Amino acid sequence: MREARVDRMFLRMFGNIKLYVCAIMMLLVGASCSRTKSYADYVEEENSAISSYLKKENVEVVNTVPSGDGEWLTADGRPIYFKDSYGMYFHQVRKGDGTMQPQTGYKAYVRYIGTDLYGKVYYNCTSQTSADPTSFTISSRSGSVYGVGFQNAVRMMRSGGNCKVIIPFAIGNGTNTMLSGISTSDASDYRPMVYDITLVNVE
Repeated sequence: MREARVDRMFLRMFGNIKLYVCAIMMLLVGASCSRTKSYADYVEEENSAISSYLKKENVEVVNTVPSGDGEWLTADGRPIYFKDSYGMYFHQVRKGDGTMQPQTGYKAYVRYIGTDLYGKVYYNCTSQTSADPTSFTISSRSGSVYGVGFQNAVRMMRSGGNCKVIIPFAIGNGTNTMLSGISTSDASDYRPMVYDITLVNVE
């Protein structure tokens, strides 16, 4: 009789252990699934983050390039950003006084600082960090060290020009180590960036 009670007790304990193990496994699987994001998830998060940033900065977005060589501002002083067909948001601070328009094959000399939407610096090529501006050859290829968005921004300036741009991850430069500074986040390829770019010269 006593042996039967021990057996029943053991079975109950074993059953409870199995329930605990199953519960832990379900939690682990759920946590694992919650960490896995699809490309569409990243795009949705990025769109939401950029929209919040534009709202916080009190920006007006337009689909045609504004005129003028100075800063693009609305009548009440709000910054105007031109959104191009690639999804880049471009705000001209000054166009620059150079006559040469940067094109594919031209060499551009630039200074810039690149942050995420929250102001954390990832790339820095300012006079405080580099005695000379960095240079690159403007390319029509998306595989360039400087992504499509960065290059399109430079194409819109002249020597001496300055701009601020928001570049979605799809046309950004990810974590390329050839740039000055490198991000270490596992999701770094899916981070929109904000750049302040000065075109020093083009030749």
